[in-house]
Amino acid sequence: MIRLQVLTLLFIAAVAQAEIAAPPQIHPASGGDSAKSIPVEPAPALQVPVAPQVPDPIAFDTIPPDPESEVELAPALVSSETNVNAIQTEIDQSLALGDQPRAEKAFKQLLKLGAPAEQKRDAIYKMALNLEEKQNAPLKAAVLYEQFLSLYPNDPEDPNILLRLGKIYRESGSYASALNKFYSVLYTSLQLKSGNEFTDSSLRAKMEIAHTHFAMGDYKTAAQLYSRLKLIKMTQAEASEVAFRTAYIDYLSGDFTASLTAAQSFLTTYPASPLAPEAQYLVAQSLKSLGRTDESMKETLKLLAAGREFGKKKPAIWAYWQRKTGNEIANDLYESGDAIGALSIYQKLAELDDNPNWRASTVYQIGLCFERLRHLERAREAYRFIIDKIPVNANPDSDALIGVNLATLRDMAQWRLENLTWLEQTEKDIYPLMDKTIPGPDLQPASIKPAPANANAAPTGVQTARATNPTKSRPAQAVQSSPAPQSSAAISSNAN
Repeated sequence: MIRLQVLTLLFIAAVAQAEIAAPPQIHPASGGDSAKSIPVEPAPALQVPVAPQVPDPIAFDTIPPDPESEVELAPALVSSETNVNAIQTEIDQSLALGDQPRAEKAFKQLLKLGAPAEQKRDAIYKMALNLEEKQNAPLKAAVLYEQFLSLYPNDPEDPNILLRLGKIYRESGSYASALNKFYSVLYTSLQLKSGNEFTDSSLRAKMEIAHTHFAMGDYKTAAQLYSRLKLIKMTQAEASEVAFRTAYIDYLSGDFTASLTAAQSFLTTYPASPLAPEAQYLVAQSLKSLGRTDESMKETLKLLAAGREFGKKKPAIWAYWQRKTGNEIANDLYESGDAIGALSIYQKLAELDDNPNWRASTVYQIGLCFERLRHLERAREAYRFIIDKIPVNANPDSDALIGVNLATLRDMAQWRLENLTWLEQTEKDIYPLMDKTIPGPDLQPASIKPAPANANAAPTGVQTARATNPTKSRPAQAVQSSPAPQSSAAISSNAN
């Protein structure tokens, strides 16, 4: 009995274990909770690749003039020569209207075109010239010039572009790069030029190489190169430039006798050259350095007078060197005690320009000279001219001989007037106590120009006197707020 019960229990346990291990049966057609089928999701269909969206061509007149934004080009524009010409026309029109941002934007679009590089040549060249000559952006132009040389290594314009690049690098102080470009001109000219074109191109390169050594301060090498250039047939402008620079090297090297001789020879040979006023300055400075002060003053007066005859073609250059030379020599004469010599130069300087800033500052110097010469009434005349005749609202500019504005100059003139009154009264009170006679003018009236009949004309004289305030009795040094117009010594090399 017990055996039977044990077997029964074992059978029941086996059946239960079998039900747990066996998977449930699936009955597709049956209903009911126990007979539900397991849903099967179908596999998703394969996705078809999406074709890229190609934008329509964009008309240039619809592009916003923001140079920072970039517009993708349509395939229709990629290789069309017609579109290259259309964009070039857009660039030209923008430049003509002065719209540089729009022109540069169109230029960037042109560079993106897939057209052959030959079709972009003119656009690159014109934009580089525009950046250098009209936009005063030589470094940006240099990038395009370098790109031009890379894209068109055998182009006939390569020697000219190399010259331009060399000048840009020299002006920026990269002398080694500048020399590299100038020497490259000699090589490319040999390949691309012939006859007179080769001669002109190679000569210009040799000139620029010499100019670069001059700019570097390597005067010995520059002198040797200029000496060799004299053996080559040159135009008159080129020959005058070499002659002037040779004289300037002598001056900078401290050989004032040689610089004087060379500068005088230059003026005799090329009296109407654009470099003539600077050569006259060189003569005056060489004489001053040699201690020949009287001759230096005479040369300065000659320069001030020569502008009327030779300065018509380049008035700005002549005016600059007349003012610079006259002011420097007159200041030196005044400081050395030669008030009469300084007066004669300041009077000539006052006649150069009726600009209120220039006229007022030179008349102030004239008043100082009359003071020192104890011609006190003429000094008062000069100071009153500044106070009464120079407009208070005159536009300030860089033409003044003294680096102060008109309002300050009027205050200085007023101070000088008050000082003269105090000086005369003090001398009247003090000199009799010392049994001394009040000193009279050192300059005879006959040797002084008469007072101008026109009240608006500048007084004709310069400084004297007792310097109660030394800062106001000394002639102020010229302030060069603007550079000399294409000074040859500045190595801009545009004389030709």
